Amino acid sequence: MLRSLMFGVLAGALLPACYAQEMISAPEAQADAQTLYEGLQAAHYDLYANTPRPVFDQYYRELQEELGAGPVSLSDYHVTLQRFSARADFAHTRVDTPHPGFSAFVDDGGLVFPLSFEVRDGEVVITQAPADAPVEPGDRIVSLEGASNADWLARLTRNISAETPALAYSQMERQQAYFIWLEFGARPTFAAQVEDVNGQARTVTLSAIPASELSNRVGLQSLNLWDRDARMLTSEIAYLRPGGFFNLDAQAPEEYFAPEALERFLAFIDDSFETFIAEGAEALIIDLRNNPGGDNSYSDPMLAWIADRPFRFASDFRIRVSEQSTASNQMRIDAAADGQAGLSNVIAELYADASPGDILSYELEYAAPREGRRFEGAVYALVNRKSFSNAVSVGAIIQDYGFGQVIGEATTDMTTTYGAMEHFTLPHSGFRIGYPKALIIRPNGDEHAHPLSPDVRLATPQVGDQGDVVLEAAVAHVEGQTP
Repeated sequence: MLRSLMFGVLAGALLPACYAQEMISAPEAQADAQTLYEGLQAAHYDLYANTPRPVFDQYYRELQEELGAGPVSLSDYHVTLQRFSARADFAHTRVDTPHPGFSAFVDDGGLVFPLSFEVRDGEVVITQAPADAPVEPGDRIVSLEGASNADWLARLTRNISAETPALAYSQMERQQAYFIWLEFGARPTFAAQVEDVNGQARTVTLSAIPASELSNRVGLQSLNLWDRDARMLTSEIAYLRPGGFFNLDAQAPEEYFAPEALERFLAFIDDSFETFIAEGAEALIIDLRNNPGGDNSYSDPMLAWIADRPFRFASDFRIRVSEQSTASNQMRIDAAADGQAGLSNVIAELYADASPGDILSYELEYAAPREGRRFEGAVYALVNRKSFSNAVSVGAIIQDYGFGQVIGEATTDMTTTYGAMEHFTLPHSGFRIGYPKALIIRPNGDEHAHPLSPDVRLATPQVGDQGDVVLEAAVAHVEGQTP
């Protein structure tokens, strides 16, 4: 059962440059906007849970008035519809078609904002900068282009679908150049006020750089946590990074859950645990940091190696029936090879006996502990604020069923969440709209939406750190727990 993938707006292949310059007429733009809003009303599990309907209706009236002014480029139209979708305050309610203009801008040598930053405890901390920039990693941004942090961050995050500002910030960190380009446009320089670590303020001019030079910046370097990895960290502590719970080599959405990719993943998991047991590992760190999520057909077999009782990733899985979700589900069935659409066929049978608008509880099957040899040492799930979707579910399972400890920092994505994302397509623009069809309640039955809180908090990486200091802290914690 796919909870979701927390891919950002730039996931997948971007559309051709010529597409970005195409225009959509005012009547067509208004018609697609109507299809968007009516589709979300019909298919979203609870569109108005975070934004009351009267408020959303007013946003819609303003949207239609804006679109009635005349033709609009597909690039600008994308921005307009995404901002409207983001008003719902749900990470999984969004325009899932990538912006049609940014990759063309980059490919043409366009210059982008030169810094990376994190929003920490209300401060904007520079984490990466060009070596010749007039700022250093660790400096704080106080204002950008004359706007206070509160103002320009609000401008950026209005383009991001998220339940909370913290979740929006964590998504933004991966694509800051895009969001600043979206709001400030192409420009050769940026004016900023910054403070150093001693609180000394100064005004600086930041030169924009080609996107190809972003990887050459100095500061807090992003760790490569995408690939799968399994090894012994010490003679007693094993390390498993499963990576996203999907096909990491997929080139298109239909390849995310290809059967042969699942077979390769299961072989990797089985070989890893057999090695850990053969090496005499007494503890295991499962690294879920920066994990975008995926499907429990991948994660359940991994958890079966450490489980001592049956488990499932949610205590309840409530689905809202709609024509949009029925059609999206049928598309998966039609695209699947014979015999490969098992779960979609089950969902189709569920829909067949229901009417649009009905709320159904889908009875999730329990996954069983692995038969035969299992890993019986201590287990630690390492998470951070960029652990998303099914990665959060895996951490919640480990915590709620007592399979181990969750360590690291609190996630920004939710344990009880609106997910199981589906899509419908707007007829004139061709934009693909994502929405959550289900309410997924964490294993312990807590229906309140809140992040996964670690049992043990570890310090977050700081500018100037060398290597993977969080993993080192995790090892130190595990060694302190080992008799």
